Amino acid sequence: MTLHDCAPGVRVRLGRLRLPGPDRLRLSGLGFLPGHEVLVIGRGAAGGLVVALGDARYAVDADTARGIRVTAVVDSHV
Repeated sequence: MTLHDCAPGVRVRLGRLRLPGPDRLRLSGLGFLPGHEVLVIGRGAAGGLVVALGDARYAVDADTARGIRVTAVVDSHV
């Protein structure tokens, strides 16, 4: 599954970044690293996403979101 596949309100764990080198390095520098969790906050009309990573909010365009592999985070609090 990719970040692009996620709906607002979904929390996911980042996996592999399948992006060109400069894009991968830029996102890695912002904290988009395998194992980190992000929360999808919203989706734009063109398919881009707004995500929360820690206390920061980032806009990710649709093509970039398609290159970010993720897995769903299952909430174990019942």
